[in-house]
This record gives sequence, structure tokens and C-alpha cells, in this order.
Amino acid sequence: MDAIAFAQMRQGHVLMAVCCSLYLAWWAIFFWPKVGGDSARGALRTVGIVAILGAVACGVLGATRVCGGAAGLAPTGAVVECLVGSVVLYLVLLVITQRVFQRQPTTELVLFVAWLGMEVLCALALGGTGKTGAATLVAVLAAVGFVVSLVCYVLYYRLDPLPSFVDGCVPLALIGMVSVVIACVLPAAA
Repeated sequence: MDAIAFAQMRQGHVLMAVCCSLYLAWWAIFFWPKVGGDSARGALRTVGIVAILGAVACGVLGATRVCGGAAGLAPTGAVVECLVGSVVLYLVLLVITQRVFQRQPTTELVLFVAWLGMEVLCALALGGTGKTGAATLVAVLAAVGFVVSLVCYVLYYRLDPLPSFVDGCVPLALIGMVSVVIACVLPAAA
């Protein structure tokens, strides 16, 4: 049973990496400073739309696989704790980023807080099965990915067009790489 859960978590992380790649492609097509969202036309626009739809599909499927596998291995109550913790963290960060940093809220804040909650659940599941090394690595990578994403989120509207574009790419590339690393370190069997 642990082997099935680990396989689901691994598949989910691979899908999350694909999600990040597709999201990054969409970002490049619609937010590259020389193109601009309304300037993307024809086949390029179609590729961008397909990329974001693919990113959404892979993200939902990936998160479902990771959380489904992790939920079966995590300590009792961990799913609810991660969910409640994510909602509380989101609300706190929403207030802080708006009031302290005057950052208008966007979907990205929801996405990287939800991603952090998913990875915390994954780390708890690994720790609950005695895979403490993998659990620690997942926790550290999740913390780094989250902090970098939050910094980029706060800086985004304060930067000129090209640095702002790069700032938007950093979390996607980092979370994609983190997802690949996690997929590679998940145990093949219990």
C-alpha cells in the first residue's frame, strides 16, 4: 500500500513539473515584454492558450495525485491541519502583502500557498512512514520554494518590464525543478 501511495506522489510531482513548464510557456508567450498579452496573435496565441489549459489540467491532476497518495500515509488529522493552515496562511499573507507592500492580490498567491500546503502534507506522509531524510528534503525545498515565490510575488509590480518578466519566471522554474527533485527522491517502495 505504501508503494502505491509513493507512486501516486511521484506521478503527481511529475505532473506538477509539467504544469510549471506549461505555465512558464504561457507566461513567456503572454508576458514577454516585447510581445505583451494582447500582441500574441495567431498560432502563438493558440499555443499559449493550450499551454495554460494544459498547465491547469496537469496542476489539478498532479495535486490530486500527490495529496491522494500523501493522505493515505500522513498522520491522522494532517490533511485537515494542512488545509486549515494553508487557508490561514493565505489570509495572513493577503493582508500583509496588500497593506504592508501595497501588492494587489493575484492568483499566484493562492497557488504557491496551496503548493506549500501540499508539500507539507507530502513531508508529513514521508515522515510518518519513517522516510525522515526524504521528509526533511521535501520540507526544506518547499520552504525555499515558498520564500522565493513570496519575494518574487511582492517585487513583481515594483520592477521594470524585463526584470518583472524574469521575476515571474523564477517561481515557475524553481517549483518545477523542486517537483522533479522530489519525484526523484520519493521511495520506490516502502
